[in-house]
Amino acid sequence: MGIDADVHNLVGRYCDAVLRVDHAEFADVWAIDARWLIPGDGVVEGRAAIVDVFARIRPTFRQCIQEILSGTVAYADGDHADARWQIRELQWRDDGSTSELIGVYHDVMARDLDGVLRFTQRDFELIYSGPTDGTGRLRTPRPG
Repeated sequence: MGIDADVHNLVGRYCDAVLRVDHAEFADVWAIDARWLIPGDGVVEGRAAIVDVFARIRPTFRQCIQEILSGTVAYADGDHADARWQIRELQWRDDGSTSELIGVYHDVMARDLDGVLRFTQRDFELIYSGPTDGTGRLRTPRPG
């Protein structure tokens, strides 16, 4: 698989892990020494700490779906890429309330020693956070 497909699959795997609350898949998209910059938690350093934050935050939502709206990818070479993705995240809480985030992920990716492309840094720039109507029916996704 070429780096183009690897970049798009990496972002897709991340979104799928968020949707399915898949801690193992979420961990696998990050380099060991990755950095995750997110509102409210600042800079989270290292795969283990990143997964711990995910394990704390994600269960606060009954469901969380990320949509990739558009993006651009720049390549340093066949083993490194930088990308910027506009995303919309829909969130449903156990109390029945809904909200959404709109933002931009600024990504840095690199292949590890095994040749697997992983995030070395994800920096989330929050553009909008607020309510949504949410009166539609929420469905559970099919298993992987």
